[in-house]
Amino acid sequence: MKRLLTNSIQLNWLRTFSVAGEHLSFTLAAEDLAMSQSAVSQQIQLLEHHLNQKLFYRANRSIRLTDAGRAFLPLVESTLKQLNQGAAKIFSPSDEAVVEFGVNTTFAELWLAPRLQQFNLIHPHISIRQHGTNWASDYPISTSELEIRYGKGDWDGFESIPLISQKIRPYCSPENAKQLRELDDVNKLTLLDVLGVPKGWNSWLEMTELNDRPRQPMQYMDSYVMAASLAANGMGICLMYDDFMQEGFLAKQLVAPFFESLDTESGYFVCYKSEKNLSEATRLFKDWLLSYT
Repeated sequence: MKRLLTNSIQLNWLRTFSVAGEHLSFTLAAEDLAMSQSAVSQQIQLLEHHLNQKLFYRANRSIRLTDAGRAFLPLVESTLKQLNQGAAKIFSPSDEAVVEFGVNTTFAELWLAPRLQQFNLIHPHISIRQHGTNWASDYPISTSELEIRYGKGDWDGFESIPLISQKIRPYCSPENAKQLRELDDVNKLTLLDVLGVPKGWNSWLEMTELNDRPRQPMQYMDSYVMAASLAANGMGICLMYDDFMQEGFLAKQLVAPFFESLDTESGYFVCYKSEKNLSEATRLFKDWLLSYT
């Protein structure tokens, strides 16, 4: 039997080709898909190898579609659209669904924002309605089916599943990192500390046996996202979760000058009431969040 071209073809290759063909840029496609540029290029190459056809001309950091690519693009776009619409009708309880989602602001800005478009591409019929739940006092009054909470994961009556590692380490701007040749040099910079967390700079300095060294006064703020923003603007150095520094605009402006990390004993959890059955749309969103763990 003659081999079909669609045999063993991967859906992510087609999605990457569709976005790259729309932008005519691997760089912009990588931003849209929350991937690296090299990953986009590799997926395009795998698709071209599978089809035994070049889909893009590459020259001088620019790309353009070949004749085959131009003919293939509308077919792929139409197929992906039809697949999304069909899946929405089959697996969603209605054509339009809304997920009520309580989320910690730091998690929303540093982790969710760079990735949420991926969920929207998979489930375009589902709208996410976000509400801020930053402090313990917000939790009892939240009416959301699903929440991202910061803490130890020990909330009575809730299933709590960790989403990121609980370890933090120093991050600063590339320019400030040039001053840091050894651990002791960290005291040359302003230490940006987050209020209300169980462990911060004092714990990290104690762990690295630097707590008795002279240092500049600390500056305090009430969220990791504010600390990261100040560090990116060159004000000093903050402690940050590595998982927050993988994607997004702030991740591109910060580097980790040291490997020494501190266990915070707290982290970010996806939470929902143990006795409550989640709606289909909320379950899909929960499963998507957990697919990154």
